[in-house]
Amino acid sequence: MTALAAKLENTLTKIVLLIGLWGTLATSIADEMTPLSPCNPERHPDVIAYEPASLCAEIEVPEAEGDNPRMMTLSVVVLPATTRERVADPIVLLAGGPGQSAIEVAPDWSARFENLRKTRDFLIIDQRGTGSSSSLACSEHLDPVLESLEAQTASVEEALAAQIAALRECLAHLDADPTHYTSRNAAVDLEFVRQHLDYPALNLFGISYGTRMAFIYARQYPTSVRSLILDAVAPTNMLIPERVALDADLAFQLIERECQSNPSCQSAFPNLQQKLEQAEAFLRDLDQDLLAIDPLTGERSFAKPDPRLINRLLRSALYSRGLRQLVPLAISEAAEGRLEVLLGMGAVLNPESPSSGISLGMMASVLCSEDMTQMESIQHGEIFDNALQELLIEICGFWPHQAVGPEYFEPFRSDTPALLMSGTLDPITPPSYAKEAMKSLTAAQHIEVLGGTHGVGHLGCMPDLIETFLDDLSNPELDTTCTRSIEPRPFFTSHAGPFAGDSDEEALHD
Repeated sequence: MTALAAKLENTLTKIVLLIGLWGTLATSIADEMTPLSPCNPERHPDVIAYEPASLCAEIEVPEAEGDNPRMMTLSVVVLPATTRERVADPIVLLAGGPGQSAIEVAPDWSARFENLRKTRDFLIIDQRGTGSSSSLACSEHLDPVLESLEAQTASVEEALAAQIAALRECLAHLDADPTHYTSRNAAVDLEFVRQHLDYPALNLFGISYGTRMAFIYARQYPTSVRSLILDAVAPTNMLIPERVALDADLAFQLIERECQSNPSCQSAFPNLQQKLEQAEAFLRDLDQDLLAIDPLTGERSFAKPDPRLINRLLRSALYSRGLRQLVPLAISEAAEGRLEVLLGMGAVLNPESPSSGISLGMMASVLCSEDMTQMESIQHGEIFDNALQELLIEICGFWPHQAVGPEYFEPFRSDTPALLMSGTLDPITPPSYAKEAMKSLTAAQHIEVLGGTHGVGHLGCMPDLIETFLDDLSNPELDTTCTRSIEPRPFFTSHAGPFAGDSDEEALHD
């Protein structure tokens, strides 16, 4: 692996100096920039389809500090407030990943929170290295490889090796310095945009990795933040890849306990752990390719048999409230050699997967310079392996990066009003992370949704609670009684659904 820190240039003093130098340059550039204008439908068709009145800007910012820095372009979208009661402070979407395009997910996210846009603009920025902001997605190199892999029915090892090779090839042709595509530099970009658009303060709505971006920005620019809305909390003292397998294990154990406490599920699936081992053994011994049929489109695809296939598919399914319902049935069927449910889940996972639409190069720039510098060994779980950490160890061996200083991982301390949200069933950012973050936040409250997985802000009454929080930041404690109705969805006990053969009318009503 390349040396992670020949010189630790990211000390707190140098960071402050960097921000100051960058801020001076940003101010001079902002004076020359054009204001927002109607979005180009060819560049942002989904945004225009959702909101024809959307406003856009392509803003040039320095890639790094210095007298003559290379410039890069940030893609910015503003969805204007929908009523005349507009207030000055917008809501900023900070997307997850790291590597997700905020603009790509903006229409779906905005539709879920229309109530919040009645009085506030939505400010959407593709973080540097993602989407339309000087992307490091390496699509030109990775997309053909992925298409070829699908046609070839590649094994897990072959697929990973091909993607690593494509990323190396992309790096050789990259017109950017990946060492500058970090969370801290993205926070500098956001402050630059805030000043340019003349917003007095921001309400930061972070999701997953976006919650970390919110912490970092609020630490660097505390007076620029009005409030923090944090969904699926990933604090700076949490190492994102470290507990991927262990937290997925905990989420699977919740499924086991939940199933055993329900008579119908317990009767149908008395020993999920044993069934999972049988399913893995079946795939290990199988000597023919697997056929997967997308249940939504009928599209056919093939995959090589591999016990790790179950591992990957099940972990991804744990993110989704809907797919989670199928996990016991998928395991039980696979143990008997019937893979239709498992492969059907895999066929529809792409749009729901946490890795969908991720800029792999940007993810590498962030995690190789941040989390991976603190990790010495791979932590596998009893059920799930840590494929993310294994992948990053290999990528960080050649992807340029500079280690952040130890102060980066200190808990974020603040008296800024904050609303933290967690799903009890979340396989990657369980409630324990939010509870840990709460220890150093003096004006924060935490809502745990018992039936929630990864991301709960859109469920049930949660958008209304967020609106109440935003409208009155002095409210010491929200009434969260309404969240009790957001319960875990019942497991399918057969192909007919959760309640097949159940004559209990009350259960049917639920």
